[in-house]
Amino acid sequence: MNGRLGDALEARSDRPSDLQASHNIFQDAYDFVERHPVASAVTIGVVGAGTYAASRYIPYAMTQRALAAAAKTLNPEDVRIIPLTAENLPAAIEAGKDGFRYGMGFLNPAVDFKAALTPLATKMHAGQREMNARYFLAVDKENRVLGTTGLYETAKDQSEALWLGWMSVRPAYRGKGIGQKLLDFSIDEAKKSNVDYLRLYTSTYKGEAAAQPLYERVGLKVVGEMKHELPVPGLKYLFREMPLKPYKAVSA
Repeated sequence: MNGRLGDALEARSDRPSDLQASHNIFQDAYDFVERHPVASAVTIGVVGAGTYAASRYIPYAMTQRALAAAAKTLNPEDVRIIPLTAENLPAAIEAGKDGFRYGMGFLNPAVDFKAALTPLATKMHAGQREMNARYFLAVDKENRVLGTTGLYETAKDQSEALWLGWMSVRPAYRGKGIGQKLLDFSIDEAKKSNVDYLRLYTSTYKGEAAAQPLYERVGLKVVGEMKHELPVPGLKYLFREMPLKPYKAVSA
């Protein structure tokens, strides 16, 4: 019995411990990196990028699936438009990002939405200082945010115009008249402010192409263009405008 126990202990002592095995694995990996630095960098980059993409895409895909299921049962008459508040801010930001999710990563409404809840906050964009912004959300019976819109002033035309901002509908809810409802609401709100014009800057980017006919239908006509900040051939801002007051007849 003692001989067998001694043999077993001797054999066990010949095997590397778990700690030693782990050390050997890391040592082998380190040696491989030293011998093949380029291949190692590529491998680590691919694995890291894949992991990052999966961590971003999988939750987004699950959210879109849930939204698509809810959209199938949506009654457009149940859609309400409510003001942006501190309580619904996180959902509003997510909806705004979703509505503008077409390849231009810098389009994030978080800064603008948060600023709208902060008195006297201003920001610069497209060569204009934006201020006094207020945003609104289209929601369903469950208070899911389906789309966003907003109005703000700029320093150069504060006394005569309001500007339309962050007007978008989440992809899952498009084709249900929500964009028209948001735009009509925005026009009515602008008229209450007693300004002469509603203005909008959009762009020639393909992701904004679907909204252009809607703007045209309500009377937001292109009145100017400006080169876009992004170095994309042919990409430019489009400035649109519509009068909010009827033209006065010229006195005889």
